[in-house]
Amino acid sequence: MCMNCLSTAEAAAAGAAFVGYALTPRLHRALASVGLANEPDPVRHDVTTVSFLRSLDLDPVEILGADVVAAAAAWRAPQPVRVGDVVRSALRSASARPIGSQSLISAQ
Repeated sequence: MCMNCLSTAEAAAAGAAFVGYALTPRLHRALASVGLANEPDPVRHDVTTVSFLRSLDLDPVEILGADVVAAAAAWRAPQPVRVGDVVRSALRSASARPIGSQSLISAQ
């Protein structure tokens, strides 16, 4: 399609979708460094590739190698990080500190 045939809203939506696609890995790594998401797992992609090759009746060992297939077979999905647990622990640690007027020594 030419740009003359696209409306402004369609062009904005396509641009936003592309920017979202381009920033997703960086955003995931940033959230993982803060503790709000799991670390990116390189074996997860291999697990789906092995199952896809098996669904096509192909031998994944010939295509990917025995070590990749063994790692994919031993892989278990990590437990997701629960944002509520992170928020609760942050609130708990913040509430354990005294407020300013209680932490100062007052002379009476």
